[in-house]
Amino acid sequence: MLSLLMPSRVEIVEPFTRVRSFDDDAAPDGIELLLQAVNSLDNPGLMVVGDIQVELYEHVPASGDRKGARVERWNVPLSTAEHQRTYWNQVTQMYEFRLTVDTKALPVDAKYVLLVTYNSPLGEHLTDECIITRRSTALPLGGARRSGR
Repeated sequence: MLSLLMPSRVEIVEPFTRVRSFDDDAAPDGIELLLQAVNSLDNPGLMVVGDIQVELYEHVPASGDRKGARVERWNVPLSTAEHQRTYWNQVTQMYEFRLTVDTKALPVDAKYVLLVTYNSPLGEHLTDECIITRRSTALPLGGARRSGR
């Protein structure tokens, strides 16, 4: 019964994960990442405790390992009630992270690999990744997905 309460995977929610502006101007400030945890019955909307590590890599085309040089890294703790209130959206039943990045350092129309790792307090690690493209406007990111467990 406990396994039904524990996540069996984490998923980057596309197309809602995107480059966007976090203030009133049109210039993008970073990546808005929507993430959900899913249990073994494929039910999303689980809250998790632990840490989320997000990494942004250059994309390497035509390669078995699509990740090139790391561009940015963020660590987000989800260990306290305050952390949960900050990132959990009760309406969507997903975590929403605003990850600030110098978008001037990201060439327009270049591809990147966004990798998310959930580290549970029990030592379990769940990952998901997708290829994203920084567009000339703050449109939703899209691309291929590859998950790992």
